[in-house]
Formats: sequence, C-alpha cells, structure tokens
Amino acid sequence: MNASDKRRKLGLGKVSREVLERSVFPHLPLADTPRLDGGVVRCQGEVVVAHSPSIGVPLESLGFFAFHYAASNVAALFARPKHLVAGLYLPVGSEERDLETIAGGLGVEARRYGVTVVAGQTATYAGIETPLVTATCLGERVGTPVDPAPGDVIYVIGEVGGEAAWLKGLSMGVAGDEWKGFTPLPIMLRLQEVVGVTLMHDISEGGVKRALLEVSEALGVRLAVATYDVRLAEGVLSLDEDPLRLPTYGAMIALAGSGTREGVEEACGELGVPCSMVGVVEAGEGLVVDGEAVRRLDRVDLDWLYGSFSDKR
Repeated sequence: MNASDKRRKLGLGKVSREVLERSVFPHLPLADTPRLDGGVVRCQGEVVVAHSPSIGVPLESLGFFAFHYAASNVAALFARPKHLVAGLYLPVGSEERDLETIAGGLGVEARRYGVTVVAGQTATYAGIETPLVTATCLGERVGTPVDPAPGDVIYVIGEVGGEAAWLKGLSMGVAGDEWKGFTPLPIMLRLQEVVGVTLMHDISEGGVKRALLEVSEALGVRLAVATYDVRLAEGVLSLDEDPLRLPTYGAMIALAGSGTREGVEEACGELGVPCSMVGVVEAGEGLVVDGEAVRRLDRVDLDWLYGSFSDKR
C-alpha cells in the first residue's frame, strides 16, 4: 500500500473491516480477534471502571490522552488497568492516515502498560466536527481508598501548569512534544504500593485549586494548604494567570497518613517526580488555599484553546 492510499477519504458511518485491519488493528494490543458486537474478558475479584473522552488536541496526542485519562482514573481508585474499550470517531471526509495516527498513539500507550483493547467502535459521522476518542478502562482492584482523617498529609505531586504552557505554545504555532509526559499514571501505580496512601486524584481542568475543591466537597473534609513550595513548570509565570487554576494534567493530589511521608517522597524520588507537602486535613469542611477560602472557580482563558488546533499537512 502506498502513501497516497492513506489519504483516501473514510466513508460515512462505521469503518470497513478492510480499513480496520489495515490502519487500526495492527496498532492496538487486541485481547482477541474482534467479534461482531463486542469482546469477552475473564474477571476475578473487584473490577474498577472509568470512562473519559479526549477531544480538541492535535491528532498525534489524541490517542495518548484518551488512554491516560481513563487509565489514570482507574489507577487513582487503587486498581491496575487491564482492559480498554475504545471509540474512535472522526468527521466525514477524514483521511485514513488520520485514523491510523490516532490508533497508533492509543496502541503505544496501551502496550506500554500491558492493557489490552477488548472492544470498541470506529466510525465517521455527520455532526462530528473534530476527532473524538472515548475510552473505557477496566482494572483489577489492588487496594481500597480510605476516607481521609484529620492530620492526614496533603501532597501536590508533579509540575504545575505544564499542560497550560504547552497549549499556549501551540496557539502561537510552537509545536512541542511535552505532552508525552503529561500523565500521573506511573506515579499513581507506584503509590499504590505505599502503605498509608489514602486517596489519589488527578489534576486536570481547573488546575490544583479545582482538584482540591473536588476532594473537599466529595469527601466532606476541610483542606488547608500553603502552595509556596509547589513546583511550577517552565514558562508558567509568563502566562499571566493564577498557576493554581491552570490546566495541569500530569500532576495529582495525594493524601496519606502522617507517618507515611518518607514512603511517598521516596516513591516520587524513584520516578523523578516533584513532590510538595502542602498541608493537612483538618476537622470541618471547605478549602483554604494560601489563607483564602475557595468556594467557586471560573475557568481561565487558556481553557478555551482546546479544540482550536488542527493538523495542517
């Protein structure tokens, strides 16, 4: 097959078996030969399931984010990602090579973490304006999250604002591959092994403040943090936005018992991931960041950059 064939336009609706076998299946770690209506997996014990869409980023990164959004949510619930159900949806008139780029990115990450693709759908539909990938990840539970208690330590793990700096660069025509490091999955899997870690939560839309607010509201606890020691990614301060509200996928929040600090910091050190102890869980409810109560957060202007990128070949 020559390169010009990959420019062939995809037809409307489900992609043909021929195209799947040529441009999708070879890139995915399939659990078995795909069947007509789904796949079969054998599960034992407790299964954790998470679903996430990925949209609005350059094609070469779309499969990466689709995998990590879902797999990281499984890992945050103390489970090992094992299987994936994927949906690859493109606008009518997309080229087959676009589909192959997305499948390739998804497959590389799934193989890296030993995750098999067990089912999915691939199609083009009228009404879809930009490529969309949906991913449902299934994992086997290896531990159980524990409700935080007063005195538990709060960590911000990873660099803050890297995703925002990348988005800003893209909007200015500077294409970089920093996105390849925007995942909390490796450190989440490592922290599953640290006795005393009670909660993990990824930082994404709304940044550090929103992630902390979500933890506080969901669990009904009071978090008091001071962020002077949080590691900021290069270029973040030049964005003229509150760094703690910037999109920051790749970093995470972790809570752990007061006697586990050495274990958490050792795990982060092994993987070369910045780790900042920012505060403790207190009795009561609400979030206080650097002395100010946080109750409501609006989105920053950089969030609107998602979906504004297109590949010009």
